[in-house]
Amino acid sequence: MYRLLLIDNEPFIVDGLYDLFLELESVELDVLKAYSASEALALLSAHKIDIVIADIRMPGMSGLELQQIIKKQWPFCKTIFLTGYNDFSYVQTAMRHGGLDYVLKTEGDERILEAFHHAIAALQEEWEKDQLMEEARKELHLAKPLLQKEYLLSLLNGERLQSEGIRHRFAELGISLSTADPVLIVVGRVDEWPGDYSFADRELLTFAIHNIAQEYFSNCRIAVLSYDRAKFIWLIQPQEGDGANMSAFVQRVHETLDSVQSASRGVLHLPISFAISGSFCSWSELPSAFNRLIRLLGRGLGLGRESLLTDLPPVERSPGTASKGVHSSGDNASLAGQRRNIPLLESYLEGGDAGEFASLCSGMLQSAAHDPLHYTEMYYSIATMILSYLNRLEATQDLLEQQDFDGLMRTDDHPNWEAAAHYFENVVALLFAKRHDEQEEKSNSVVTRLHLYIKEHLHEDLSLTKLSEVTNLSPSYLSRLYKQTTGHGLAEYIAERRVDKATSLLTETAMKIHEVAREVGLEHNYFIKMFKKHTHMTPQEYRELKVRVL
Repeated sequence: MYRLLLIDNEPFIVDGLYDLFLELESVELDVLKAYSASEALALLSAHKIDIVIADIRMPGMSGLELQQIIKKQWPFCKTIFLTGYNDFSYVQTAMRHGGLDYVLKTEGDERILEAFHHAIAALQEEWEKDQLMEEARKELHLAKPLLQKEYLLSLLNGERLQSEGIRHRFAELGISLSTADPVLIVVGRVDEWPGDYSFADRELLTFAIHNIAQEYFSNCRIAVLSYDRAKFIWLIQPQEGDGANMSAFVQRVHETLDSVQSASRGVLHLPISFAISGSFCSWSELPSAFNRLIRLLGRGLGLGRESLLTDLPPVERSPGTASKGVHSSGDNASLAGQRRNIPLLESYLEGGDAGEFASLCSGMLQSAAHDPLHYTEMYYSIATMILSYLNRLEATQDLLEQQDFDGLMRTDDHPNWEAAAHYFENVVALLFAKRHDEQEEKSNSVVTRLHLYIKEHLHEDLSLTKLSEVTNLSPSYLSRLYKQTTGHGLAEYIAERRVDKATSLLTETAMKIHEVAREVGLEHNYFIKMFKKHTHMTPQEYRELKVRVL
């Protein structure tokens, strides 16, 4: 939405332009008007202004002075000057100082609208200019480490492994790893922080540990990221074309980690431990390998400080090793990944996206269906989320009677995961329908209140800004909500109500034309033009026709 400010010390010019732009349907527009420079300054301070149409000569402040103030407050704002025949030298000065266009006061509406659309085009062009993109690139460069961390963590959590765009995303984020080659994972931990170290101190020292790693592994491709307050992760690959034997490379990394531990102890006075994958893993194996290393580092070995542990590849595990726990590492990794989908599922619920909710919900239940404990945890995680949403929705008795919500807390009501997923889908569909009905009711209530206000204040200011104050909604949102709810524009409705009232006054009273115009909140000349546009006759012709009929 664009905001237009009209400034002239002659009210009939401002009012005429105001009504002209209210009828403009091709651009979403909020129109403000000022009858003096002081009024204009107040509006410029209170609102972001995109386009100004102003008299070039006004009492108290020249157009040039006003233009300089506008330029300071709203650098992108475009100024169009209204001028008389004897102002050309003044106009040239204004144009040299950044004015966009000028219109002779003797020219018609078409020329004014032409200048206005020229201003819209200029704004769009400026917003797309290279300097804005350059600023965005600078911001992206500053944010790149955080974006790299977020993306790599998503890969470690198994959230994006099916994406075909990983290689492209690596290039965008400047991650030097190759998705075509396997990767070696190292999980590190600071075993003990000095007690007087602040959070900022710890962040700085973690950064220093990463720097040490990048120095020691300068002949490798490496990505480093922090994981939590004490842990960090390194993903390592040989340089492209290195040709190193994989087993020899793993051994070399293992020995280098010992040197990193010594450097950290000697330079930073920090004891650190490592868990390293015993062999390279593919990107699809990344989540399960990562989870094994986290658990390995957590269990520890021996002193529990400055450990250097290796996770044996599955083929090298001794018989029975994988069966010592209730669940395999792959199962745990899968469950961990599904747990991390809970916030995404909740976002679909809050956003009203029934299709995405049903798809993700089914996938989460299916992935846990092979294990009763995992399935129970997953089921109740989803059920509790829906129950919380139901409570926030303030469910009515009528809604509670439409669905057996007790089934949320009874897994036995659903013979398999498909039935549970279908039940959840039905519950959510019902909740979405209730929310849609409430939103529709609220929208209709806003429209009803708006219509009543317009009816009672036809002779007053009915600008989008004023109506937004009445409804406590932003001008742009009010405009969109009204059109979405009613199917037509707000300005169109106001014009129709003004014409309706005018026809009644012309038929039922002896009021003069200019008095009728004032009663419907319009300037006399513009009233005649608008009335003729809607009825195909002037107000006087309409009155005479009605008199003859009666």
